[in-house]
Amino acid sequence: MPEARRLRPAAIARFRDLGAWFKFVVGAEQDVDEVLAIQARYGLPSARVLLMPLGMRREEQEARMPAVVEWCRRHGFRFSPRPRRRAVVLLSGGLDSTTTLATARAEGFDCYALTVDYGQRHQVELEAARRVAQALGAREHAVLQVDLRRFGGSALTADLAIPAGRDPAAMTDIPPTYVPARNTVFLALALAWAETLGAVDLFIGVNALDYSVDGRAVVWVRSRSWARPMPIEELYALPDGDYETIGVDRASLEVGWRRVTGRWRHPAAHKRCLRIRLEGGQEVAISEDHSLFTVDPLTARPVPVTGARVETGTPIVVPVDLSGAAAAWSRDLSVVDVGELVASDYGLGGRGAREARDGLSSNRSGPAEIPLRIPVSDELLYRTGLGLGDGGAASSVGRTPGSASDALRSYVQPCGVSGGGSPADDVDRVIESPVLATLVRPLGLLGTVTAGEKRFPSFFWDLSQRQRRVIVAGLWDGGGGRVASGECALEASHPLIDDTCRSFVLDGILPSVREGPHAGRLLSLGRPHDRQRFLELYPLRLLSTRPGDSGRTRTDGRDQATGPGEGAAPWDAVGRTGLDPEDETETDGTGGPDDRRRRAGRPAVGSGPSRSALASSRLACLRVVEIRDVRAEYLYDLSVDGCENFVANGVLAHNSGYPDCRPEYIEAFERMANLATRAGVEGRSRFRIHAPLIAASKAEIVRRARALGVDLGLTWSCYDPQPGGRPCGVCDSCVLRRKGFAEAGLADPLSPRPR
Repeated sequence: MPEARRLRPAAIARFRDLGAWFKFVVGAEQDVDEVLAIQARYGLPSARVLLMPLGMRREEQEARMPAVVEWCRRHGFRFSPRPRRRAVVLLSGGLDSTTTLATARAEGFDCYALTVDYGQRHQVELEAARRVAQALGAREHAVLQVDLRRFGGSALTADLAIPAGRDPAAMTDIPPTYVPARNTVFLALALAWAETLGAVDLFIGVNALDYSVDGRAVVWVRSRSWARPMPIEELYALPDGDYETIGVDRASLEVGWRRVTGRWRHPAAHKRCLRIRLEGGQEVAISEDHSLFTVDPLTARPVPVTGARVETGTPIVVPVDLSGAAAAWSRDLSVVDVGELVASDYGLGGRGAREARDGLSSNRSGPAEIPLRIPVSDELLYRTGLGLGDGGAASSVGRTPGSASDALRSYVQPCGVSGGGSPADDVDRVIESPVLATLVRPLGLLGTVTAGEKRFPSFFWDLSQRQRRVIVAGLWDGGGGRVASGECALEASHPLIDDTCRSFVLDGILPSVREGPHAGRLLSLGRPHDRQRFLELYPLRLLSTRPGDSGRTRTDGRDQATGPGEGAAPWDAVGRTGLDPEDETETDGTGGPDDRRRRAGRPAVGSGPSRSALASSRLACLRVVEIRDVRAEYLYDLSVDGCENFVANGVLAHNSGYPDCRPEYIEAFERMANLATRAGVEGRSRFRIHAPLIAASKAEIVRRARALGVDLGLTWSCYDPQPGGRPCGVCDSCVLRRKGFAEAGLADPLSPRPR
């Protein structure tokens, strides 16, 4: 900051004359030299100059304190200890809350620890909380009794079984150890105490696993004025507003738009990430602790499965019919305004620079002027598709196919613009006019298919779904797409195939995609249902791409993959468990070593209402065909109202965990705290809820605690303590604690051993 703004001579002189004290924060000799210069310049009395050690953390302040005391002695200044803010820290005595208390203390807070005795079955943690509060120097430790056993509803407050012996990778759903509204009750008590203490900082040791996909994963997004697919990293960067995405209600299995309540980005360089490819060509990159969905063979219900547990052949749930969400694109686009592109600095070959004024585009010399608002007719859209499907063309201005330019020519010829055929006959058309070439560019026609350069017009997702069918039909005809009773296929560049697939799914058509023989991808429709629906909805014109005879394929027998429960094919991978029908299968339904069920006499995917509902849903299962490790700098996540999932790259992605441990919950409570307290309403202070461990793994928490000098032997994690005060070693909390210490490469001083 310029010194003229940092130092106000008149104000300093006025305060000096009033006998004010002047406080300076210093951390090095040069800081003291600057203080001496200011003192000499403004005539400040040494006895009224205070020096305070620099540092946000207590350790930093204490490290600098001897030097600051010496500077005060040397120059006759006064020493000022750094004031310490008060904070209320929720302390259970567990690993996470203990590390949170140590973090708050290290950040220089005077910590008031609050422990709630809510009737939990593991009362031993209350003693652990007392030990920790004393060891970490809490200014005060309060233990409040709020008996939540009156309500029950949790394995910790009622006579319910505590899950035991579960694989950490299987801990994906909200577990029975969730205590209804526990953190809301705890934070409300902490807020009340903070307001009486005059504190504005509350610390809570909640921890949420990273349920994330990579930034390039495409999600569906709808605002009040538009709807389109976009990479999740772009959704994350959008300004604040009301956005929706497509998710699945797990109770009814209905697919539809859901409000996005939170957007998150997590550092991921330290995490193992996996790119998972399905047999239909869908790919998604996730962290190993992120969940997709598979199907429980016993209940026929979609259930989460973490990346660490996905194997080749695992069936993954994918939405195959998003037609219920297609109403977002019900209105035709009437005109395209290409004024912004015309006004840009982009030059096509350097000839005939364009100018845009008064809604017209012209050559520099101005012999031809055409409107910048292009009417969007079905003929233009179809010919644009034809142009996208052929091999491309070159001209003195740019590369463009002829079909769409022919349609544009009829629009611009009355304005004095013309184009000609290629004398070399090795391209479709030569566009001599920079004006016409400028109009071709927003149609996405520049470039070649073989180089993978072709893509749909920039306004493709502004079109109605009906209009998109027209342009896709043109692409199919122009690209030599095949339609026969046994196959229906198209090869095109990657961007074209990707958007065609998305358009198909909005019509309830499930395509399959693989790499083509050239630089493009090959899209095919293998199900009779899909081929028939494609021919009914998409207005193909070229007879060479139409089927013989009736022009419609027949569906012989039942469609093999109309829904995930119809036909055998979708369930082959589910039933292929490698177990004898008489064997027992341990399930993740309720957990516990005795939770085993017979496969004898059971269909591979269950029976009854669940299978019926799944079979008639808009979901299907596709097998995993490839898993490979990848790297990602960041991973992204969405919180979606009313469901714990969203569609990413055509795959159903899961986000869950304890509902009151999520970042959006912490943010919502902070907003509430500032709306529902006297201090917040009067504006005297603003409460802040700190959750320093919310995105940390157990291993990271263990390492942080060790770095802060915490004696983790004082803590307690077990939900189900054994006689003699020993941890059980098999409950979820013990398993996660053991995993965290192992991954951190440290020995657990409690050393719980599974019984």
